[in-house]
Amino acid sequence: MYITEPFIEDFLDALVPDAGGYLSEMRKFAESEQIPIVDRQVENFLMFFLPVLNPRAILELGTAIGYSASMMARATDASITTVELDENRAINARTHFQNQRLEDRIRLVVSDAEEFVKKDTSRYDFIFIDAAKGQYEVYLKACLSLLNEGGVICMDNVLFHGMLASKKLYKRRKVTIVKRLKRMLYEVLHSESLSANLLPIGDGLLMIRRLNG
Repeated sequence: MYITEPFIEDFLDALVPDAGGYLSEMRKFAESEQIPIVDRQVENFLMFFLPVLNPRAILELGTAIGYSASMMARATDASITTVELDENRAINARTHFQNQRLEDRIRLVVSDAEEFVKKDTSRYDFIFIDAAKGQYEVYLKACLSLLNEGGVICMDNVLFHGMLASKKLYKRRKVTIVKRLKRMLYEVLHSESLSANLLPIGDGLLMIRRLNG
């Protein structure tokens, strides 16, 4: 599902340069196996934004095969903690990190994301959330307490395949997730303690920072 017209999306995708090297091979593998990874336009935005933010510590919820963690490692010098529930995908991701010699910079934790963030006591400058969409409210609340002053939380796929914007796209089994995401978006965008912006790229990218630290 596109946010803008399909022909505009195709044009923008064609403009985005190929990541090159190992990342290109990872994207080809993910696409061939129908494994969801970060959208190319979202990747391009983060490759621009992260060097500006210059984070020293990054947390990612939802590793999949390790593509976005690898991309963030390329864009920054940060230490990265990434959390994945699926053991098989974690094994795959760990192999990709080793192949890129990133195992010293990327710590992969096999865990339920909610359990991890509720117990974690580390602090982060950038938190990328791309795990179970129905738990985004829970993740956000916990992650705000882990965020350093000046840090940013980035939540991917918040428009959930367009279902938040159009009832015609509803899938009945997804209604609870849609309601939770709508509630979270409203609360975040109307919060007096947060500054947030919903970017119309990919499937909706929500950027959040705390006001006054």
